[in-house]
Amino acid sequence: MRIENTTVEPLTRLPHVDYFKQKAGRIIQNEMKNPAIISLDISNFKYFNQMYGYEAGDRLIERCVYRYCHMNTDCVLACRIYVDHIIILAEAGRMDVEALCNKYDTMNRKFSNEINQEFPRARIRVYMGVFMIEDAYADEDMNDMIDKAQYARRSIKTNYACTVAAYTESMKNRVKNEAGVIPMFYSALENDRIKVFIQPKFAIDGHKLIGGEALSRIADDNGNIMPPNTYIDILERSGLITRLDNYVIQKIIELQKKWMEQGYELSTISMNLSRMDFWEPGFIQKIDEQIRKSGVPAKFFEFELTETIFCENLSHIIEQIEFLKGHGYKISMDDFGSGYNSLYLLGTVPVDVIKFDRGFVTNSLKVEAGRSILKNLLNTFKNINFDVICEGIESEEEEKIVYECGCNAVQGFLYDRPLPYEIYEQKYVLR
Repeated sequence: MRIENTTVEPLTRLPHVDYFKQKAGRIIQNEMKNPAIISLDISNFKYFNQMYGYEAGDRLIERCVYRYCHMNTDCVLACRIYVDHIIILAEAGRMDVEALCNKYDTMNRKFSNEINQEFPRARIRVYMGVFMIEDAYADEDMNDMIDKAQYARRSIKTNYACTVAAYTESMKNRVKNEAGVIPMFYSALENDRIKVFIQPKFAIDGHKLIGGEALSRIADDNGNIMPPNTYIDILERSGLITRLDNYVIQKIIELQKKWMEQGYELSTISMNLSRMDFWEPGFIQKIDEQIRKSGVPAKFFEFELTETIFCENLSHIIEQIEFLKGHGYKISMDDFGSGYNSLYLLGTVPVDVIKFDRGFVTNSLKVEAGRSILKNLLNTFKNINFDVICEGIESEEEEKIVYECGCNAVQGFLYDRPLPYEIYEQKYVLR
């Protein structure tokens, strides 16, 4: 790595940002055959400092820079632009973008595993964005090149199955969309425009209420309700989903406490947990503490998970799920049948409730073979003490068939849509 006639940071021995930008631009133009800009970040670094101290955090940064910059033969020049964020100018040589990403993915996993074995409470993760500088981009401003590498890195911030992403033009458009949603979300938090809805769940026998599922809706600056698919993914990628989940959970705790103190009969309300919640230090423990302080028994709270939560570090996730189960909460696997790993996960993850995805249910109902599969799955799950619920039931015919297949618990528009919690309260609690 080249550092010529400039001062360097004492900790990393890397040049300052201004020198990097000036020097890297000249090297790309005059000396490199297949250049790439790489944006590297360390997740959970703040938590690492809290757990092990700032001196240990400095040593972690030193080790990271030594591995990826000073000892990395691809590295031509590098700088640190934030505490745990490094920019690398790399010579890819004969590697195409896929080969370069694969190489760094291997490096990232090896380095993260080494650190996590030595410091097991922190669970750091190295992830990267790569921008290959083709001829069409060679004259771009260095700031724009760095931005492109950062777009790529941010695209996998919450994807724990992936540690490296290459820049594509679509990423820039996605970042523009995020740039509108994220400030709107902060504004909604500050101005009480996050709405909590509850969709009831019923037993087919007697059409009896057996619980509800808490859902979020956000009103934009004009008061229009935004559908969840316009903001959930963006909040997950940005890491803000934990704030939304916490908001919804706090509201449900508050409601259950109020209904209990007023003497109304409680039913179990389920709340969604995203994968980021399990990686937010102390998030799960804080929720448990707040529920216990409310005095509402744990059996009236259920946490819904999807299989995407289990894409990496399964043991870490299972440990926290077992913590919740050990404190009396129910755990459900949502959207069963929508992915490929559902059956495998059921043999590994300690859940109590299986929620069959609407798509799986409706496809199964179309032919006799599908109904037979559904019936056998339902019987199998009940025989091993899983509760089962079918989602998205919209017609009496669908209700009749799932009941004949052995499912008594359902959720869907046939019974009711998601309701603002005030309306749910009037219809189903204050009776």
